[in-house]
Amino acid sequence: MGKGMTRPCVPAKAGTQSVHKRRCASPLWTPAFAEEHERGEQRGFTLVEMLVSLSIFAAIAAMGVGLLRSSVDTQDAVQQRLKGMSGLNRVRAVMANDLAQAVQRSTRGPSGEAVPAFLGSSSGFAFVHAGAPSDGGVRPDVERVGYVLVGGEWRRATQPMLDGTALSDGDRLVGEVASVAVRYRDERGNWSESWTSDPGDCLPRAVEVRLTRSGRAPLTMLFLTAPAAAQAPAP
Repeated sequence: MGKGMTRPCVPAKAGTQSVHKRRCASPLWTPAFAEEHERGEQRGFTLVEMLVSLSIFAAIAAMGVGLLRSSVDTQDAVQQRLKGMSGLNRVRAVMANDLAQAVQRSTRGPSGEAVPAFLGSSSGFAFVHAGAPSDGGVRPDVERVGYVLVGGEWRRATQPMLDGTALSDGDRLVGEVASVAVRYRDERGNWSESWTSDPGDCLPRAVEVRLTRSGRAPLTMLFLTAPAAAQAPAP
């Protein structure tokens, strides 16, 4: 470009006149440079920039999926735990209700033999309790019920008739039980691993049941029986 000639310059965009004047005043600002600058301002992301962006997004998405999966697993574990706790609470309620209504009433077995009102061993016990559901007929509202470990299950069994029948197979209360230990407390505070209410149909004051479950902490439950009936004063 000769001396005294005016440097060509591309028209300025609206709002950029001051910047455009400075660029036109620069000796390096040529039409070719201006066109290249305009193309540079309008260009998009390069391939490297896109790959980096996608990598960052993939890493964030992976962390989000892992966090969501961990939350779902934790929620499932909590639900299973709550379900197990509610089941054990029902077992405690049923056993506490039965033992709290134990009565001093001996029965007769299938062969007519006398059966004590409360008979217990280290692996289970059976007794007569009040509050049994009645069908509205002549059947009394008392029944004989038993708790025993059978085939790794802590079961509750009932007797169809109070006298002359045996305990049924019963229903499962707690599964996966490896062993059971039952103790009985007398009126003097002594504990024993067996109990018979003979003579006098004497009931234990308390019953302790300890269930050892596979892969879980032992479960210990303590129940009080019905208070002994008051003795009539001697005349």
